[in-house]
Amino acid sequence: MVAIPMISLENLNLSKYVCGTNQFVGISHNLDFFYSPYYHIKFRKPNRIIEILTYLAGQGINAVISSPRERIFNALESVEQETGIKIHWICSPSKRKTIKGLEPDIFKQIDWCADHGVSVCMPHRSYTDVALNPEKLTIEGLSPILEHIRDKKMIPGLSCHSHKVIQAVEKQNYDVKIIVQPLNQLGFESDIDPVSLIRIIQNTNISILNIKPLAAGRLDPHLALPYCLKSIKKNDLIAIGTPKLSYAKEIMSIFNNYYGT
Repeated sequence: MVAIPMISLENLNLSKYVCGTNQFVGISHNLDFFYSPYYHIKFRKPNRIIEILTYLAGQGINAVISSPRERIFNALESVEQETGIKIHWICSPSKRKTIKGLEPDIFKQIDWCADHGVSVCMPHRSYTDVALNPEKLTIEGLSPILEHIRDKKMIPGLSCHSHKVIQAVEKQNYDVKIIVQPLNQLGFESDIDPVSLIRIIQNTNISILNIKPLAAGRLDPHLALPYCLKSIKKNDLIAIGTPKLSYAKEIMSIFNNYYGT
């Protein structure tokens, strides 16, 4: 087994490969209407999530990304108890109702994240991309949110699909240590072509978390993952969701082949 690179983010060491969770919480970018209900049913109980996370933890993967979700929290807690391995939660609070009984208030959701052991707290794109002023390169209301994240002893980041968020963080010197960006060969879920986005990623000192590298299943992982790994920086991370254990094993094989060469 080839060791997966570890990325330093302030006081954390995170695996370059981050476990994505869209399928775990019933989110699908597949045009087939039945996919989302299928995932909701399949992962309603955390057992199947635990199976995949336990395997990945055994392979050196110690990071997962999701919005605030009880089933993710329960799965992470079980995996840590069973394996003794700390899996760092990168979590994206918002004004959405992702937790039953939790107010759709981003500050309340930040509090929930802190109470549930989140390591990196990054407001969701439903806030970030809406609050972004692309002409002035500002993000309305961001500074108090970042201060609250710091007060709760978490590392602040931002989840977004707009490349101008990177430019706004740099221009305004916001306290943001990591930014989510969708990068893949198709430009899927991005607001800019891949070549231009790669140039921006390469020229920023901010760590980038590359999501959608497989364009939600539209690309062959054996081609798509090497493309992204070559395009992002050494201190960047990449998130891949796997709805089956066999898929997780295939992704690990690709990583091992890539870093073993």
